[in-house]
Amino acid sequence: MLVGVTILAGVSSLLAQSDHVGSALDRLVAAYPDALAGHDANTLRWRDGTVMPVADGVADKTFAELLRHASIIDQFRIPYPRGPLTKPPPVDSDPGRFRNTAFFRKMYGDCQKREVAPHLVSLTWLPKTWGKAIRITSVNGVDRQLRAVSAEIDALPQTIKRAAYPIAGTYNCRTVADTGEPSPHGYGIAIDLNTAFSDYWYWRRHDGAVVYRNRMPQAIVAIFENHGFIWGGKWYHYDTMHFEYRPELLQP
Repeated sequence: MLVGVTILAGVSSLLAQSDHVGSALDRLVAAYPDALAGHDANTLRWRDGTVMPVADGVADKTFAELLRHASIIDQFRIPYPRGPLTKPPPVDSDPGRFRNTAFFRKMYGDCQKREVAPHLVSLTWLPKTWGKAIRITSVNGVDRQLRAVSAEIDALPQTIKRAAYPIAGTYNCRTVADTGEPSPHGYGIAIDLNTAFSDYWYWRRHDGAVVYRNRMPQAIVAIFENHGFIWGGKWYHYDTMHFEYRPELLQP
């Protein structure tokens, strides 16, 4: 656990620097131009006039607290490492798993209140290979990006794209298994691929150190990342079937 604590402490010190906070918020606004108007050092401004605080004043959160009570700026505490992994993620390095619920509900709606469903659209996943309809949100053009992902994966050799179907799910109004917090699937921004080629830390014994496993082809991961989706295989608490739309974490 010491490595994970060191990572969070080190990144926490970076978040204290105003230039780092400003850069992170710049990426957030640039990633969602239709929804976000701008920011200052303390607040995020939405185009409809809503103003949200970017921090909650709690500096020394534990990993568990960050998973359950992340502020908007906490979402950037651990940088997402784009490109091929050269080694397994360090302890508790789960870039993208810190999610501010208020931010995501404002952006995509609360599925418990039936606010997400009106924005869901149907698209055909891998039309040349699998050809079945899935549902994903149209907010922020997530559906357009996923259509592009589908077309590019469909052009891959069969031995590679076999890992991409049948899928395990897209929209699902549920919580995350280990935290009880809202799942990105409930916002319509996530897709889980073929479980026969996937590994999930929670399926295995998880009362000690997590032993990393992955069988998802890098070619598939690269296509998703090129279209704004992060991959759960970059997490210490790995979920290699999982991809979610988080373009702010992929910008330089």
